[in-house]
Amino acid sequence: MPGGTSAVELVCSQRDNIPIALAVMMSMGVLLAFSFVFISPSNEAFPVLVIDAVLIGGSTAFFLVTYYYCTKRAMDD
Repeated sequence: MPGGTSAVELVCSQRDNIPIALAVMMSMGVLLAFSFVFISPSNEAFPVLVIDAVLIGGSTAFFLVTYYYCTKRAMDD
């Protein structure tokens, strides 16, 4: 964008904070795994557990891809 900052530059400027977000997502994943042990598919809370798993998995994938892209972009510069 002329005269401004692109969204990619804004996200990549926070590259040092992405490992912290990844650590939080992974710890949430570990806690979610403990929940799968105690909740059966017949339980009413099971759909919430599945939705949470999708959100945590998607967020972790987003942060991993973003970190990889920003690191590669910084090395190319």
